[in-house]
Amino acid sequence: MRKRAMNLGGSGAAVRVFGVAAMCAVLAACSGDYSGGTVGTGSGTGGNGGGNGGGQARSMEELFTGQVQPRMDFCRSCHIPGGVADVEDGHDFMLSAAKSQDLANLKASWERLGRNNPTSRILLMSSGQETPHTGGVPWPQGSDAYKAMDVLLKCFADPAGCAPLLVGIGGGTVTELPLLGSQHGGHAWFDYCAGKDDAAVLPADPRSRVQPGANTGKAVHFNVYWKDCHVDPERVGEKAQPRTCGELRESYARGEKLMRGNGGIGSGTFFAGDDPSGGVLGLPSSSITRLWRMWGLSERPDNFDELLSQRYGQPMGAARNPYPLDGEDPQATDGGSGQLPAFMTQLRGANGEWTGKVGFTCHACHTGAAGLPGEGEGLGLQYGSGNSLQDIALMAREIGISGISPGIVFSLFGTSRGTNNASDVNIFYLANQANGLRLDPYALGVLTSGSTASGDTPAWWNMGHRPLKFQDGFYAGDASRVDLIFYMPIDGVLGGAAGENWVRAHAQDADKWAISLKSPSYPLPVDRPLAEQGAILFHSKDLWAEGLDNPAPKPAGGNGSCASCHGAYSPRFVHNSAYLDDPALEGIASYVVAKEVIRTDPARVDTNNEAVNQYGTSSFLGFPETVGTEQDCSSQNRKEIRGDRPPGYLAPPLYGVWATAPYLHNGSVPDAWSLLKPAERPKIWRRVSTPAREDQEGKVVMGFDTSIQRAYAPDKLGWKYDALPCGSGTIPFLDCTPGSDADPALQLILAQLYGNVILSWNLGNLPVFLQATRQQVEDRKIYNTHLYSQGNEGHDFTAVLTDQERRALIEYMKTL
Repeated sequence: MRKRAMNLGGSGAAVRVFGVAAMCAVLAACSGDYSGGTVGTGSGTGGNGGGNGGGQARSMEELFTGQVQPRMDFCRSCHIPGGVADVEDGHDFMLSAAKSQDLANLKASWERLGRNNPTSRILLMSSGQETPHTGGVPWPQGSDAYKAMDVLLKCFADPAGCAPLLVGIGGGTVTELPLLGSQHGGHAWFDYCAGKDDAAVLPADPRSRVQPGANTGKAVHFNVYWKDCHVDPERVGEKAQPRTCGELRESYARGEKLMRGNGGIGSGTFFAGDDPSGGVLGLPSSSITRLWRMWGLSERPDNFDELLSQRYGQPMGAARNPYPLDGEDPQATDGGSGQLPAFMTQLRGANGEWTGKVGFTCHACHTGAAGLPGEGEGLGLQYGSGNSLQDIALMAREIGISGISPGIVFSLFGTSRGTNNASDVNIFYLANQANGLRLDPYALGVLTSGSTASGDTPAWWNMGHRPLKFQDGFYAGDASRVDLIFYMPIDGVLGGAAGENWVRAHAQDADKWAISLKSPSYPLPVDRPLAEQGAILFHSKDLWAEGLDNPAPKPAGGNGSCASCHGAYSPRFVHNSAYLDDPALEGIASYVVAKEVIRTDPARVDTNNEAVNQYGTSSFLGFPETVGTEQDCSSQNRKEIRGDRPPGYLAPPLYGVWATAPYLHNGSVPDAWSLLKPAERPKIWRRVSTPAREDQEGKVVMGFDTSIQRAYAPDKLGWKYDALPCGSGTIPFLDCTPGSDADPALQLILAQLYGNVILSWNLGNLPVFLQATRQQVEDRKIYNTHLYSQGNEGHDFTAVLTDQERRALIEYMKTL
């Protein structure tokens, strides 16, 4: 990619050009005080803490060592050999690894940049008085950082006149907040309550601070807001939010009992609530033990449980999750000697008795794996990560047939392994109406809304930082009923009071367990200097700055950086009042990016059209009790709520992003590298699979490999994959166009059907439901971006980055 440049010249000054990479510079990198407040580790203004202290600087050298050089440690992130500013046109400002040379290097840079004319361009750039740069406005006029550097540079020009300039300039030593640091998601209440007794009163939910007017004019932009769905628990019928740490712990414990599974008493299962019979989908364990016959094997393999996990892409946890093998009495064997994947649980009676029946849990879509347990601490099963391993359509067919159960209900899920269509709210809205099918003008709009189709399940560990939920921000974050939609007893799905009341009694508890989850730490070494460069770029680089010529439309609001949409994470920026109204807003992302700006596949947001949004106002799932009130918790994309905000996709928080590949709302981009470099996104690709045991090669289906050592690509931040040509596991002219990246004409025609007739998209699943040969199952591992709802376009404003900047951003994202 060619080097991009911009004019940094001021009026009457010689024109000099800095490359985009160079402008990490003295700019964002150098600053310890973005807002004009003081800098340090104590309690100061401007969010950065501390003060200059130590009285007045007595000499230029004392000013430099106390006030300027500490800030240059951050300049060093970019402006040393190998940093992002180490490009041909970025050498006007360079430091070195030797701090002893800082003063000499700074003075040499000042000379190269034209000295003071009358103000040094070092200050003009960093304060925004000149053409915008990568660092934004790190040193506003009047800030301590600006004042200290201004005096130092004037002392450079006139050493004899320096003494009077030092009056009022602090002589203490600045201390900086770090560039790297992360909460790893979860919810602030759980961090707050650590070590506190039960009587401690909870602070306000940080998400509740996201109200109209919040963060106006800040670098991080909000355009959707928190709604309290339980302001009147007696009227709404839900449990109230916890008020103390003790109430939070009690709610969490009830939620964990319902949500974790693993054969626990009171575990929830699909369409049965916590009924130990399992309802319509409760299967006898024998329907599981005989599945090997459907796989074309001549006998039950000795590693059957592992193959079950692999075939359906459902990871196995370390905790015991038993089921009885043929001939075993579950009561006499403490549940049995088999081990179920996390998405299944053996049901138990109220007294703890094992039933021998198996139900399905939310972990089918919401719990995946990253790494193998022996590869590092915290690796293996990842509760709440989202499951990009699963093949639920295949599992539905085979387990459904084996158990003589209505497995066709799972036809809502997945054209290809790793995706699902679980947020098909238009279908649930048709079923879940208080007075039967609602016949009005909106009903036709729902029937012709089409299918949201392929989706990549967002991580639960980010829920505590999302004021809205779902990929398109469809629901308020506090609208917890929909989170139990698949656990809702079947009569509740159809509008029955008993099932709906079960959800009312359990939804808040389930929510507390989910939002307590934390993301796993990145398990491999991190290049910290490079990550610090990435932190600067992530929070400060304006992708639409002058000279970048970004052809993508610019989002409304924010500073044009990654943080503008995805939130601020670095302690140094979180505590900067130019970024957030309050540091409690760390990691909160509350910005729906217009689909004309994000330009990713529009099928999901188009399906959730105005008719679907309006039809949901009379569904129990949409909190009809609140419709028309200030805390309206029904569909948040209704015209009367969103106003002039166009529909689009909700930018997610990025905690644990390393473990959640592939990316975009439909899982169409395999790694962060190709997300940041759109030209290198594969059109047809397949993740690598777990190696089969030598004696089983070619006989069994293995799932995607989750080994960090074998299958993870740390340089690209994603799982390894093979790019495939048209015809390799796909049908030319039906699935792809030979020799072209264009979508085949037949797919364009089918898209009109799938996008306009509800449920029609699932016709594409018929081959799996009718036959499912081993090769067909293998071919479902292929992600084909030519298929309806699976496009990998959009999020292309990052094309203006250099490869060096991409590497720095990727290294930073490993730390979140």
